[in-house]
Amino acid sequence: MTQKLRPGTRATLQVRQLLPGEFAWIITLLDPESGNVHSTNYSEKRYGSQDEASAAGKAAVVEFLGAGAKTGLAGVKDGKPDGKPRP
Repeated sequence: MTQKLRPGTRATLQVRQLLPGEFAWIITLLDPESGNVHSTNYSEKRYGSQDEASAAGKAAVVEFLGAGAKTGLAGVKDGKPDGKPRP
């Protein structure tokens, strides 16, 4: 089920090292009124460097916030909308 994001929704981006030479991003969307977590989204793709994962994560944040503002919260898979809602 698609959920529309409220104006002012904030996103946090973390890049984590999973193994040596393997990085992934984590995006947390926060409700603007309560500050509670709206959803947490993880990259399925693994990246070879922290910089690469960070750039992909930043693109995914833009997609999440853009998709939420226009059509509701659509899933984003490694920076690309996949049309699947995220919990």
